Amino acid sequence: MTDRYAIYFAPQDNSELEIFGATVLRRRAVNANEWINPQLPVAFPESAHWQDLIKRPAHYGFHATIKAPFELAKGESADELVADLAEFCRHREPIKLNGLAPIRTSRYDALAFDDQPGALPTLAADCVTHFEKYRAPLTQADIDRRDPASLNDVQRDYLARFGYPYIMDDFNFHMTLSGSEDRDDVGYLDWLQTLYRSMVNDHPVLDRLCVFHQPDRSTAFVRTHEFIFGAKPAL
Repeated sequence: MTDRYAIYFAPQDNSELEIFGATVLRRRAVNANEWINPQLPVAFPESAHWQDLIKRPAHYGFHATIKAPFELAKGESADELVADLAEFCRHREPIKLNGLAPIRTSRYDALAFDDQPGALPTLAADCVTHFEKYRAPLTQADIDRRDPASLNDVQRDYLARFGYPYIMDDFNFHMTLSGSEDRDDVGYLDWLQTLYRSMVNDHPVLDRLCVFHQPDRSTAFVRTHEFIFGAKPAL
């Protein structure tokens, strides 16, 4: 299996939002294998399966997907991808994430919005199309993992054209905090909401995009580069 790359939003290290994500997922995205045992300002509810709840999102690191994981297309390089993202971010402006909060979606518990800022799907659509040339076509196994039969016609078209179904008009900004299998753990969502209120006092801002890298499917994604909006690239 070859390397995969992704373009994510991940908050600044040691910001309130980053510390919250690391606390919940028990992992920082700068290291593939190290689990942390954070101090909990709000006690976790009695539950034997916290590790199961966070196993899948922790594998990807605390993030919001802007361009979903992909293998590099033939003839493209990681260095070119990184340089292009640096230039892309230089021409972007920060987006306030007012209203971000833990909610239960149809597929997971996540930081998300009841009504997301309009600038977010615009940014994501620009990123998806701009960096499409770097993406190798999906394998049939990857297509099957997305269960095309469960998607609507538009989502299947997005999957075929861009390798991911939840983009453009179907894009919903979210930072996943649980796997889909355990959404009925009401105590977990209650804990997330209380913990978030206790830890995140500033209004979060999307002010950067990051490259995450995965050398193989069994290894967790690691953040390798980040570029702040409006900053001159220093590669």
